[in-house]
Amino acid sequence: MKCYIIDDEQHAIDILSNYITKVPGLRLAGASTNPMNGILQLKSDPSVDVVFLDIDMPVISGLEAIELLPDKIPIIFTTAFTNYAVDAFEHNAVDFLLKPISFSKFLKGVEKLERFIVNKSKDLVLNDQSSMFINPGVRGKVIQVHFSEILYIEGLKNYVIIYTDKGGKYITYLTMNEMVLALPEVKFVRVHKSYIVSVSKIQSVEGNTIHLPAHIQLPLGYRYKEEFMALIDNITVKSGRK
Repeated sequence: MKCYIIDDEQHAIDILSNYITKVPGLRLAGASTNPMNGILQLKSDPSVDVVFLDIDMPVISGLEAIELLPDKIPIIFTTAFTNYAVDAFEHNAVDFLLKPISFSKFLKGVEKLERFIVNKSKDLVLNDQSSMFINPGVRGKVIQVHFSEILYIEGLKNYVIIYTDKGGKYITYLTMNEMVLALPEVKFVRVHKSYIVSVSKIQSVEGNTIHLPAHIQLPLGYRYKEEFMALIDNITVKSGRK
């Protein structure tokens, strides 16, 4: 995947450039400290697969720049300010990386990018898809699991357990990352290294605990908390009164 970086600070570009060279399958297509120059370069090179875009820049912000970029190009926002998170996701950003960006945070963003590209390639199917088929470990047999029935998914080494709201469960030989790629992103969210939750089944969130039906409680992992809470905040009904 060809990556482009727009950031008014050269040292921030250097950090991301270094990370890109460390990940197989990623290639740096270019970078610019001037957002307008970067926009012009991106318009002349439609082969770029993703833009790492700083939000807080002089003259034109990343949120303004996104309106001038080629349509449908994936964006990963970078910033030192947490208050931009909601704005970033409202602009359908693939991810929101908070500076200073560690290599582990960068890898997490790349993982989301890969998931985004996979989902984008099958958008027409996913829009109508209401279920998936899994192999329960029996040769020649597959089982259909409806997304609407899934409460949560638990990862255990090289296999996962899918728990349903009817009290049933299915075991299949898949990793958590493979499971994430197979699920519609708008319906499911990873909340812990070992858990994926159906957004529609969440009853409440208290601190680092997620409450599901049947008195099920799941932990909210530190690594996933920022993204999860941004998602919840984005769909929380707020009063306009002060």
